[in-house]
Amino acid sequence: MSETESIIASLYLPVSNKQLLLPNVSVAEVVAYQEPKKLIDAPDYFLGTVHWRGIDIPVVSYELANGLKLNDTASTARIAVINTIGEYKDSLPFFAIITQGIPRLVKVSDDIIKKTKQKKGAADAALIKVDGEDATIPNLDYLESLVHSHL
Repeated sequence: MSETESIIASLYLPVSNKQLLLPNVSVAEVVAYQEPKKLIDAPDYFLGTVHWRGIDIPVVSYELANGLKLNDTASTARIAVINTIGEYKDSLPFFAIITQGIPRLVKVSDDIIKKTKQKKGAADAALIKVDGEDATIPNLDYLESLVHSHL
């Protein structure tokens, strides 16, 4: 690895049958699972809101937003609070994704990432292999816009 190559501290967030890969800085906090408070007439991928650090934040299902089946919530489920960076960041500074397990740290660099030719869903930015392990980079702008449209 060259000295100019950057290494990005990242997190694998386990969701149903996948690992989402996010830069560590995009995840504000991972907290214990709490049942989201449902909202009336919300689409299925909009699971409701949870109370976090004095505010209610929306919770989205990556799986349902991507047209996948949502498995039952695992006993190891967590809530990953995501920092928003898109066009709605002022009115929506955070949203959350339900994980199906405990996230784990991984260091990512260009030399260990390989793109795959699998078909992406709407909530996917890229499908890759990181050091031989399948991973999905979620399309956070898309997820953020879904959440914003139902607030």
